[in-house]
Amino acid sequence: MRAPLAAVLLLAAVPATAQDVEVTPLAGYRFGGGFDLAGEDGPLEVKESAAFGISAGIRLADDGELEVEYSRQPTRLANDGFFTSAPLFDLAVENWLFGGNYVFGEAPDRVRPFLGIGLGLTRLIPEPDALESETRFAFYLAGGVKVYLSPRFGLRFDARWLGTVLESDSQVFCNSFGGCLVFATGSTMSQGEVRGGLIVRF
Repeated sequence: MRAPLAAVLLLAAVPATAQDVEVTPLAGYRFGGGFDLAGEDGPLEVKESAAFGISAGIRLADDGELEVEYSRQPTRLANDGFFTSAPLFDLAVENWLFGGNYVFGEAPDRVRPFLGIGLGLTRLIPEPDALESETRFAFYLAGGVKVYLSPRFGLRFDARWLGTVLESDSQVFCNSFGGCLVFATGSTMSQGEVRGGLIVRF
């Protein structure tokens, strides 16, 4: 399932009581996240990079909406050196999230700040085919603003913190022979992101 399909499925499930629907292609910059390397002292970091996605939201009240989102961050896993970092392999971080936003102001307002919270899944997809992908529970906190240029179009800007839950000392990126490259000593992989997009309202 890819991003456009996720939006289509949400739109197909819109209840008759919904006041409006918003679909927003998003682009931003994501940073943070890392692991500890098995058998080594130095950590590995998920390199900061651009991230892209799409969200679909249903306004259920003047100050509340439900939202689903797909996003993908093409990045690299690298040794976290003091002056330099050596890439190990390419990594894609995919997020499938469902949440809600509290929207400040009133419907006629063109500028409407919001706060959001939600949960879902994170998929960690290594580029080497020999390594297995990982799917973990995720959650997020967000805040931003929507600027409506017309009844049908607007701009969205937001920042968020995304947490991916990792079991303490869990093994990550294993191959079919039972060998694993990474283990996580913490309980959460934390990432931050700033992004924006064009709102299309239905």
